[in-house]
Amino acid sequence: MEVSDSATAVKSAASSEDDDEAAASGSDGSSDPVALDGPISVPAGSSIAGCERTDECYIPSSVVVPAGTTVVWSNDDTAAHTVTSGTVADGPDGVFDSSLFMPDTTFEVTFDDPGEYPYWCIVHPWMVGTVVVE
Repeated sequence: MEVSDSATAVKSAASSEDDDEAAASGSDGSSDPVALDGPISVPAGSSIAGCERTDECYIPSSVVVPAGTTVVWSNDDTAAHTVTSGTVADGPDGVFDSSLFMPDTTFEVTFDDPGEYPYWCIVHPWMVGTVVVE
């Protein structure tokens, strides 16, 4: 498994328009992966439980990318978050972890190996997402 991440958050130039690019999702909190088209937004308000009902805690919450792609998460909320590989049920798996990243910053991971990479926010465990690498 070769995944490289940038643990240093950098200033984000993301606009609120990213918040409007939500993936179509079901009411059960799951969505089909969509092709990545820009940063994954951690939208305003995601630090308050409820975004999981519309699967909009990360927008989009499930993406598909070719191997070698660098995925960027943008914290567009007013609270600190994490992007931590693993699941709420099993805990962190150690593949990648942003640690706390502050509002208006980004975190990125390069995915070199095909597979499915679930992730979540340790601070706000209702926030979950998946990166599918082909």
